[in-house]
Amino acid sequence: MPCRRKMGAAMREIGVPDEIIARFDCSPNPIGNRPEPVIEFINLMDKLLTKEQCLAIMEMQGCCKGGKRDKDCKAFAKEHAKKPLAEKLALVSGVEYMMSPRLNEDGTITIAWAGHQNGVHTGNTTCSCGTVKKLKQPFSVSATYCGCCAGHFLYHYQNAIGVKLRLKEIVSSPLNTNGNKPCSFTYEIVKPYTTSVDIHHETR
Repeated sequence: MPCRRKMGAAMREIGVPDEIIARFDCSPNPIGNRPEPVIEFINLMDKLLTKEQCLAIMEMQGCCKGGKRDKDCKAFAKEHAKKPLAEKLALVSGVEYMMSPRLNEDGTITIAWAGHQNGVHTGNTTCSCGTVKKLKQPFSVSATYCGCCAGHFLYHYQNAIGVKLRLKEIVSSPLNTNGNKPCSFTYEIVKPYTTSVDIHHETR
């Protein structure tokens, strides 16, 4: 789940004016990690900030950057380092939990995940965020919230395919479509890179 304190720090990093930041409660998330205060924070972001600012802040919130997926993506990068981008994207979906990528005609990359949750076919797409599951049905959450998940995949895709990415758009989310649309994110390529250093925190 996104953290209000870290989102406040990200605002400062990208140059949001202090008088606007002062309107947010940038204290740590409440004990118990209830999602409602974070959702209120993000709703205020949608109101006071530009779309570009919201995306820049949320891509910095990506969680779960270590563990098996991190190792798998870095191993994939070494194995396929000399392959062209299109071929890497065709192969990377074979890495567990890396969704389905598509190289678009404009050079952007879109990834999507739909139809299954925890290995069970649900008919509709459901959110993987355990904190969101604490909300009572029915609910609708701004797709901006999903920038946290987009930041997670941004980190792993950068390491796997060897390019620096920027979150361009949250294409769709189950959170505000009653599960009718999948998690889908589009990234633009900023520049190639060849290190495994976490560089997605660089200022946009």
